[in-house]
Amino acid sequence: MRWSHTKVVGPAGRFGARYGMGLRKKVVQVEAKQRGRHRCPRCKSLVRFRRIAFGIWACPKCDYVFAGGAFVPIYGR
Repeated sequence: MRWSHTKVVGPAGRFGARYGMGLRKKVVQVEAKQRGRHRCPRCKSLVRFRRIAFGIWACPKCDYVFAGGAFVPIYGR
């Protein structure tokens, strides 16, 4: 029988039994927002941005690079 470590917490299963359940659930929430689809401020398409570095994002469709938000792309404030 193969045990699945990611059934409850999804991608945070990579941490195993470390860090506690509450923190692993928060990691799942942040990563879901981070990797979700966002609207590009330049071409207005709904895409998944590439995170180049801490707070630097790029649109894969039009190659627009902008700064805003460490974990979630924030633009147009």
